[in-house]
Amino acid sequence: MFTVFFRQSRLDTLKIREAEGNLTEKERTELDAIFAELDVEEAVALKPAIEKHQAFINSLLDKEAGFETTIAQLQVIVTTQKQLVEDARAYLMQLRTKRAILADKYQALTGEKLTGRR
Repeated sequence: MFTVFFRQSRLDTLKIREAEGNLTEKERTELDAIFAELDVEEAVALKPAIEKHQAFINSLLDKEAGFETTIAQLQVIVTTQKQLVEDARAYLMQLRTKRAILADKYQALTGEKLTGRR
């Protein structure tokens, strides 16, 4: 519609008239049209940067999803490891109980304490 210089000059003039309260309806329409053009130009100019930024955000979201999956899998491993330790402790207690019973039986039969030495 206008050259860049003329449009900027006209925009400045219209903004001054608006600030003074002397803007006509036709000038208001013209001012709105200039702002609309500037908005479109700005959107076009920013589109590549916005798309690049959105791609970056999407890559971060993908990484986050991968991390969440890894965290969930690690939590399963930790839970399983804890259960394994609990099972080992319970089994050790069973072995100690059985050994104590055997030691008591050995002592009852032989009168000697059962030692771990051969």
